[in-house]
Amino acid sequence: MKILLVVKQKKNIDTFRRTIACLLERGHEVTVAVQERDEQRDEKLTRDIGHERFAIVACPPARTDQWTAVAALLRSLRDCLHYLRPALRGAVKLQTRTVLKLRQEIQIPGDPEAVAAALRELPPPQVARLEALLKLAEQKLPADSLYDEFIRSHAPDVLLVSPLVHFGSAQADLVASARHVGVPVWMLLFSWDNLSTKGTLHRPPDLMFVWNEQQRTEAQTLHGFPPERVVVVGAPRFDGFFALKPSMTREEFHAPIGLDPARPTVLYVCSSRFVSESELEFVRGWVREVRGSRSPVLQGCNIIVRPHPDVPLLPREEPTEHVRWPAAPELTAQVARPFGDPRAVVIRTAYRSSIGLFESIWHSGAVVGLNTSAELEAGIVGRPVFTIVVNPREADGQAGTLHFHYLLKEHGGFVSAEGNYKHHLSDLGDALKAPPDPAAIRAFIETFLRPHGIDTPVAPLLAEAIERAFDARPGGAAVGAGSGAEADTAGDHTEAPEAPEAPAPKKGADDVVALDVRGLRIHLHVTPEIRRGKRPINRLAYEEVVDWLQSAVGIGDVLYDLGAGIGVYTLFAARHRAALVVAIEAGYSSYARLCENLLLNACDGIVVPLPFALAEADGLREMKYRLRQQGRDRYTLRNRWRPRPSAAERTYVQPVCATALDKLVERFDLPAPHHVHFSRSTATRPVLSGAADTLSRPSVKSVFMTVDPKGLDGVVEMMQTFGWQTTFRRDGSVDHVYLGFERPATAVGQAPRTAPPDPLVMED
Repeated sequence: MKILLVVKQKKNIDTFRRTIACLLERGHEVTVAVQERDEQRDEKLTRDIGHERFAIVACPPARTDQWTAVAALLRSLRDCLHYLRPALRGAVKLQTRTVLKLRQEIQIPGDPEAVAAALRELPPPQVARLEALLKLAEQKLPADSLYDEFIRSHAPDVLLVSPLVHFGSAQADLVASARHVGVPVWMLLFSWDNLSTKGTLHRPPDLMFVWNEQQRTEAQTLHGFPPERVVVVGAPRFDGFFALKPSMTREEFHAPIGLDPARPTVLYVCSSRFVSESELEFVRGWVREVRGSRSPVLQGCNIIVRPHPDVPLLPREEPTEHVRWPAAPELTAQVARPFGDPRAVVIRTAYRSSIGLFESIWHSGAVVGLNTSAELEAGIVGRPVFTIVVNPREADGQAGTLHFHYLLKEHGGFVSAEGNYKHHLSDLGDALKAPPDPAAIRAFIETFLRPHGIDTPVAPLLAEAIERAFDARPGGAAVGAGSGAEADTAGDHTEAPEAPEAPAPKKGADDVVALDVRGLRIHLHVTPEIRRGKRPINRLAYEEVVDWLQSAVGIGDVLYDLGAGIGVYTLFAARHRAALVVAIEAGYSSYARLCENLLLNACDGIVVPLPFALAEADGLREMKYRLRQQGRDRYTLRNRWRPRPSAAERTYVQPVCATALDKLVERFDLPAPHHVHFSRSTATRPVLSGAADTLSRPSVKSVFMTVDPKGLDGVVEMMQTFGWQTTFRRDGSVDHVYLGFERPATAVGQAPRTAPPDPLVMED
C-alpha cells in the first residue's frame, strides 16, 4: 500500500512517528508532506527514520487558484456559524475567536465579543439555513488543480491528513482534490480538543480515526459525521509517555533544584496562550493562596511550575540557572525563582523529550492546571489533578471551552474542579496528606486514551486499523467522490463558474491589475512602465519564462529568481507551483514593488525577498539606472563606488552592497536551490563567476536565463565549464535571448528534459 500522509506542522509528525514506523515494518510505502516547511527538519527526519520506503516531499501550503480568497472567506463564515449550534453556544471563547478571524478576513469594525454576542441572538432555524447555504457553497468550490497535480504525482492508494479540523484549514482542499482524482482520504485525529475547538469540518473525509467513544460522539453531534465511519483506536501521541520509567530517586530529583525531598511537592502545569494570555499573574496569586492557607502541608510544600512549551512564562530579564541532574545526565533545565519563595521554582526542560515532564509528575503528590493536555500525562502517571474555575478575565479559554469539561469528575473524568480557593486548597491539601486511590484515574485514562487496553500501545493498533480499512474497501476499489460523509461535488473543473475577482488593496481604481499568462493569473501593483505601455498588460512577453516554470519547477521546489524586478516570475512560481522562492532584486523601487506584490498575492510566507546586487565578489559598487528608470530593474553594475557631486541632469548612481551569490547563500544559510532564473541584468559573466559553487550543487536541476546577445557566447561558455548544456534557445527580440540549461544525462543519470513547445511570437 502506498500511503501519502499530509500534516500541518512538525508536532503532527511527532504524534504519528511510531505509526509510520509500524506501517514501514509491515511493508508499506509512506510518503510524508509537512505543509509548514523546514528543510533542515525534513532532512533530519529522513535520516532518523532511515527507511528506503520512506520519503518527505513538499506540499502546497494552501490553494493557489482564483478561488483562494473566496474559499478563505467562506470557511471563516462557516466557522462562525459552527459555534452558534445549540451544543456549542456555551463556548463563548471559541466563538469570539472565530469572529476575530472573520473580522481580520473582511476588515469589519467592531468589538469581536460584541459581534459574537449579537450573533448568538440569531434564532437556531436561521442559523441552520445559513449553515446549509454555506455548506452547499463549499461543496461547489472546484478542486485546486495544483493539489490535483500533487496527489496524482505521488499516486497514493490512500491519503491520510492531520489534523484536518482547523480554522479555514487548507487541508480541506486536499480532501476535495483526493475525491476529484479518486483517492480515499482518511483523517487522523491529532489532539483531544480538535473536534471542539478548531472550527467546523469543512470537507469531511471518508474515514476518521479517533481516540475514544466520546470523540465518535463529538464527530456526529458537532460535525454531522456518520458514527459508522469513525474508527476508535486510541491516542498514539502518548505511547512514548506510557513507556517512561523514573530514572532517579526523590532525593536525586529534588536536590539539584534546591528543594527538600522530605517535603511533599505540588506541580503546576501551565496552559497555552489561548487559555490564558497572562498566566504568570494567576500563578503568582495561586502561590500566595497556597502559602496563606490554613494547611501546614501546603504552607511548607515544594511548588514546581512548569511553563507551557509554546509560551515564555517569565520575562527575558528574569535570572535563571542551568541545572543538570547527575542521575539523568541527558536531562537539563533552566530554573528560575520569581516568587520570592525558596520552595517555589519555575523549571523549563527540553520539550523535545518528555523525560523532564515525566520526572516532574512522578515526584509530585498532586498536579494543578487550568486547561492543558499535561493533565492527561499526569493521569497516565496516576497523579490526582486539581483545577480552580477562574474568572474569564484570568483565563477565558478554560470553562468557556468544551474539552475542559471532559476531564472533570462530574462528567466521568478524574480532575477535581472547584469554584473558590477554600475548597480547592482543602482538596489539594487532603491529596498531599493521603493520596487518593489511583484506580479511578487509571480507569478514565484507559477509556479516554487506550480503549483497547491500557497496556496496549496505540501506534501498532492504528497501523492495523489503516490496513483493515484499506482491505475493507467495497470491491477493493478506491473510495472516490460522493462516498464520504456527504455527497461532495467538488472538482468539476469543466462546469465550475469563473472565479470572481478577489478584492485587492488599492489606492485608486487603476492601482492593481491582473496579469494572465497561459491561463494563470497574478495581481500586480501598477508600475510607471505599465502606465506608459501601449499594450494591455496580459500581452507583455512573459510566456517563455512561465512555460519554463510550468515544465521544470516541481511543486514545492526552491527557485532562485535573480534580478526579480517587481516579482512577476516570483509570483507565478510561488502561487502556481507552490515554490519556495528566493527573490533577489537590488533596484530600490522594484524591490519595494516586489514586497508589495508579495502581500497583494498572499505569497509573503513562501518568498524570501533580498535587496542585494549580485557580482563576482563583495564590495561597495555603483549601480547606474537607465534614463527615466530610477530604482527599477534595468541597471548596470559598475566599478567601486566613489563620492561625487550631485547633478540634476545625471542618472542616479546608487551605492550598493554587492556580493557573490555563493557568499550570500553561505552567509545567510539560504535553502538549496532546485532551479535558478537569471534576468537580463544578472545573466553576466561577473555574476556567474560569483555563482560557481551554487550552480555546481547537485540539487540544481535547471537554469533559465534572459541574456543580452552581446554577451551570449561568454555566458554559454562559462555555463559549460560549470557542467551545464544548453537545452533550448529562443530569440526574444534584438536585445535579448532566452536560454535554458540542464546537466548532461551522464551527470544526473537521466535524459535531458525536452524543450517546451515553441511559444507565440513575442515582443520585448
